[in-house]
Amino acid sequence: MTDIDYQADLVLNYVDHELHAVIPLTAPVSAMWGQRYEALAQAKNVQALVRPRREGPAMLLLTVPAKMRGDDVEALLETARALIAEADAVDQEPASSTAPEAVAREWWARQRT
Repeated sequence: MTDIDYQADLVLNYVDHELHAVIPLTAPVSAMWGQRYEALAQAKNVQALVRPRREGPAMLLLTVPAKMRGDDVEALLETARALIAEADAVDQEPASSTAPEAVAREWWARQRT
């Protein structure tokens, strides 16, 4: 199960007046998982990229718009965290996931029966 590495440091940088948060994960992820996460994030209006590393766990790169404050920032971060479980769910329980990939797979399976 993929998760955030709470033992590692959170990296924060400002680029063009937007906050970029680099959130470390506990393990490497596949290219498919990264694409799935990014698609889920886009559907939720979360600007996120998954960055694998040559060695070690992957990282999430989140963009927090400059106009966001307080509870909105926290809600964005919570959404980004929840999407990790949703991306994992497609592999573990595709039928219970609403991720685009899971829905497409379910549709295809119904067509074949």
